Amino acid sequence: MKKKLLLTLVIAGIILATALGIGIHETSKPTFCNTCHSMEPYVAAWKTSTHASTDCMACHRDPGLVGLVKVKLGGLKQVAVELTSKPEPEEIKGKAKVPNRRCQSCHELNKLSGPTAINFSHELHAGKKGLECVTCHGDLVHGEPKTLKMQDCLDCHKAKSGPVKCESCHQSKATMKPQNHDAKWLAAHGEAAKKDLKSCTTCHTGELGVEKYCNTCHNGVQMPHPEGWLQNHKVSDVKVCNTCHEKPVENGKAQTCISCHQVEIPHPANWSKEHGRFTLQNKNVNCYSCHTKAECSSCHKVDMPHPNGWLRTHGATALAKGSSTCYTCHSKTTCTSCHTSKSPHNSTFLTVHSKEYGKNPAKCNTCHTDKTNCNTCHQKLGHDSSWIIRHGQVAQTQTSCAPCHRQPDYCSTCHPKTGHDERWIQNHGITAKLRPESCKPCHDFKSFCKKCHN
Repeated sequence: MKKKLLLTLVIAGIILATALGIGIHETSKPTFCNTCHSMEPYVAAWKTSTHASTDCMACHRDPGLVGLVKVKLGGLKQVAVELTSKPEPEEIKGKAKVPNRRCQSCHELNKLSGPTAINFSHELHAGKKGLECVTCHGDLVHGEPKTLKMQDCLDCHKAKSGPVKCESCHQSKATMKPQNHDAKWLAAHGEAAKKDLKSCTTCHTGELGVEKYCNTCHNGVQMPHPEGWLQNHKVSDVKVCNTCHEKPVENGKAQTCISCHQVEIPHPANWSKEHGRFTLQNKNVNCYSCHTKAECSSCHKVDMPHPNGWLRTHGATALAKGSSTCYTCHSKTTCTSCHTSKSPHNSTFLTVHSKEYGKNPAKCNTCHTDKTNCNTCHQKLGHDSSWIIRHGQVAQTQTSCAPCHRQPDYCSTCHPKTGHDERWIQNHGITAKLRPESCKPCHDFKSFCKKCHN
């Protein structure tokens, strides 16, 4: 009986040990880890990492029975959390600690190489100073490997009171070059200098000082550009600007002249004649980003651009300032393209303008669009609805009518040529009797005739 019980226990022990061994082995594989939703991206990253041939337990457990028990108890806890809380991947990131001793089971610190061109010792940092490997290499396996930059080293050295002098790490200042100082850096360094000029002056001062150091390339242009530079950045030679502003940067090209000015800078040789046409055709271009209205007026002698309503009022300006003012930009054909008569009008035009208007009113209406223009002169003379009856008395002076109406031709268009001569007073009765309709346009029979005939 005892033998049978002992045999049963032995067999059970063997089965249990075998099952336990298989369970420990299977649960130590990445395929088991990948069954949890929260672990999927980390297993995927491991497969493409430099540690893809390394087993999970090599990094996530210490050697020996104690290490095995600890990692399996931790695994059971993680399974419980997965089943109850269903965490997202980012919630468990960094939870598993990887101490240096596990890295050193594969990597000997004194045999690890460091970055080129600088003095760096893994044995000093991870060994003597106790810096954890994951500080620099935390995402090496389960994420995007971090590209370490000099600033990462400086931040750590400052936090831990480490040396920050260049010579502490760099073998030679002459060959020292930060990683961001690549082919695109020449165009991009200005923005970096604006944000943190002190980081530049760490190296770029020497005996010259920062201003003179920058000027060796920037030819006297203040760098970084001072406040208000955009409005006052006139330079004698645009090639000075092109030192930086023609080079490519991260997002295409640096800010060139055309990207802001939208016109060729410096302006071409024929610009003084062509700029007017250009501004009319490209109204989105703002000349006043560089120029002032006073600059325009100093050449044009009139408001530029022309104000609203200019088409109707420009004639008076042309007469006052002379047509040569207009010809700075416009040619004579510009005027004649609208004005079919000579413009500006000459001094004798006033005497013939009514005849011109009679021939072609549309020609006058190109500029003179309403009766207001006419009334400024004609209303003063009383040309109202009763004028046709009253104008004879005024016309007797034959002076106030002359500027517009040339006698006797103008009068004879209404009045018969055989009429109002020196004998008219003796002969008008016959005409009034035979053709009274010829008198009525000007004379009221009841009132006018009674002045003489009582």
